[in-house]
Formats: sequence, structure tokens, C-alpha cells
Amino acid sequence: MPLGVDVTRVDTVAAFPIGYECEDPRGGIFAGNKCKYVKANGTITAADIVKIDITATAADRRGVVIRTAAAAEPIEGIALVSLTANQFGWISTLGLFQNANVTTGAVAGAILSSSGTAGRAITSPGAAADANANAGGRRLLNLVLAASNVADVLIGG
Repeated sequence: MPLGVDVTRVDTVAAFPIGYECEDPRGGIFAGNKCKYVKANGTITAADIVKIDITATAADRRGVVIRTAAAAEPIEGIALVSLTANQFGWISTLGLFQNANVTTGAVAGAILSSSGTAGRAITSPGAAADANANAGGRRLLNLVLAASNVADVLIGG
């Protein structure tokens, strides 16, 4: 891991190449987690579910993200910080994420999917939607009963 990685920092100028991935430097319960350095192409709130912005230039596409905003979109990660358009920061792409944006009532053990609420995950809408979303994105597994639109999740796969 390069020196200077702070997954809670927001940059106005890229400090790393967008799309760069590394282990989460926080350790402890986050040991083994993976993070990705991204550029926001819109407003993203910390804990929002994000996807690759396919409208970004081809050279930048793998590292430019926006909030999910429809059911069964391919999930790229979960925002570790709040970002506005053209800011740079980190998303979690593998491992434990505490207090992710998840619809209240999603039960522990549920497979999650993107929803029509920007940045929020919901209980999966069904096998066909899951197959399409997971083919291009990362899976989310709910670990606790979601309350007040937050829950601990595992992201990966």
C-alpha cells in the first residue's frame, strides 16, 4: 500500500490514479477490505451504493462513479466519504462496510440490490435481476436487520 492512503480524505485534485485499488489501511475489523480511488460525477453521500458512470470518457470509465438510481444496476462499491462532482475519494469494494445505505426492514442474510432511491440498496428483486446486476458488479449481503435506512453489509464477489 502506498504511503499517504487515507480512505476518509476527499481530494480536489487526484492524489492517485483513478481506479487505483489497495487494501484498506484502517486495519482492525477492516483488515482485508479493498478500497478503490474514484472520481465522483455527481453528488455522493458517504455510505451510498455507487456504480461505474458509463458516460465517462473511456480512459476514465473504470474509476468514475455515480450513485445507483434504479433497480438491479451493477454495484461497484460503497462510498467511504461524501463527494461532489469532480472530487476524488475512496469507495469500499470488498469486505465489511458498517452502516451502509440500506432500506429499513431488509433482513439479515438478504442479498441486496440497487433501488430506485439514489444510493440505497434494497432486498433483491429476484433471480433474473440479480444475475444481470452481479454479472457486471459486486454482490451485497446484508448482515443485520436494517433500521433507519442503515445496515452492516459485506460487499464483494
